[in-house]
Amino acid sequence: MGRYNLSAQRVHQTATRMLETKKLTVPPPWYDVVANLPPSQRLVRPALQGARKQGKKASKLFQPVKIAYEEDNLRADFFGDHPWELARPRQVLEDDGKDYQRYNWSKLEQPGKQIDGESVVQRQRWLMGMIRHDLDFPCSPELRAYLRSEQFQQERALFKQEYNVDLDCAVPSEGLDTSADMTVSVQLTYHPETTHDFNAGKKHMAKLLSDKGVRSNMINRRSFDVAFPATQKLIDSLSATDFSPILKTYQIAVSLGEPLKLTTSSQQGSNDSTEKQLQTLTFSYNRNFTPSLSSAIASIASSLSIPVSTLIHRPLPLPDPDTFNLYSKAHAYDTARKEFYAVRHKQDIQRRVAREEALFVGAEFGPNALEVGMALEDQKFEEWKVWAVKEIAQQKQLSGSAYAGNLAEEEDTSSAPIASSGDVVASLDDAETRAGIDEVADSLPASRKGQEALGGAVVHP
Repeated sequence: MGRYNLSAQRVHQTATRMLETKKLTVPPPWYDVVANLPPSQRLVRPALQGARKQGKKASKLFQPVKIAYEEDNLRADFFGDHPWELARPRQVLEDDGKDYQRYNWSKLEQPGKQIDGESVVQRQRWLMGMIRHDLDFPCSPELRAYLRSEQFQQERALFKQEYNVDLDCAVPSEGLDTSADMTVSVQLTYHPETTHDFNAGKKHMAKLLSDKGVRSNMINRRSFDVAFPATQKLIDSLSATDFSPILKTYQIAVSLGEPLKLTTSSQQGSNDSTEKQLQTLTFSYNRNFTPSLSSAIASIASSLSIPVSTLIHRPLPLPDPDTFNLYSKAHAYDTARKEFYAVRHKQDIQRRVAREEALFVGAEFGPNALEVGMALEDQKFEEWKVWAVKEIAQQKQLSGSAYAGNLAEEEDTSSAPIASSGDVVASLDDAETRAGIDEVADSLPASRKGQEALGGAVVHP
């Protein structure tokens, strides 16, 4: 049969042949089923890929898919900065395998879990998911006094209890307060992974501001002025223009301002001046729709047949959403690791206090990590000193052998081994060498007088 056994695929043909030859009188129970659903003619599953073109690499269809998680990059950053955290013993045993469902990473320390690098990673990921919604509005002195009152503090507790939303308010201190209106910001912060009712809290806050005299169209509103040269005819046509289509299309309200007169000099250094009449348009929009401002300006300029280049306005504002992530990746990392440092510092203090208490009652401990490290450093230092002494001795022997004897003797002894310190001391017994040393003994090179010129006396044999 070769490599493959195909008898199972031919079972229906075999049964048919046996029925025709009367070897089987009654068809088997599976005969009609196999006839309706014959077995597959292919022994392997076909690959779902097109024809391979010449010169191209094979498809990666059968390679395993690379699985990546958001925490992988966070772990690489933390353990790259804190490699010694990998050397700490970790507790990996769980009761039912669902401990992660009972963790609330709104705080770093979790009951029943030791603090480690994974705690910092999960805390950082939780902080990166926090959402903040800003509400800014012009605030009167009476409203600012209410935002500082105890009644508003009770509202903050209500938001946390009923909506699971943190309510914060940036109000200037009373010393910097004035009698005029100033812009005040209120922040609503929540986390999408926790049970919250942000929309209900937002409506509650809008109703609270409405009761204090803050209209809804004053919250998170921005204004932008545009001026352009205009004639009286153009001003009259603008007064009769309906700007409601602009409001529906771009969510931007347009109002006509007062005409202005701009005086410019005709030439530099000349007293002649000309006056130009300018017409202003004020665009009022919500801060979420800032990118559509340029389109609205171009639409109005096109409807009035005014070149966009003639419009006078300050630079267009950048996008300013009112709902955004409270923490960036770097900010969340700094916050989580500082909380981790505080916990580690607290643990170190507890261990040191426990050690001192144990020593007080007579306990004995071996050397701690600092003492072990200092002992290792002292050992290496002593080894270095022995090595340094040997190196200095070898350098002195080499420098001494360079000036000993004549050139012929140096050439003959160049391949000889370096003399030991005992050989050097024995060579000093020569009477002529000792006489030369006594002659230059009183002349020190390091003295103020300096060394005298005494010829070629041999100092080092």
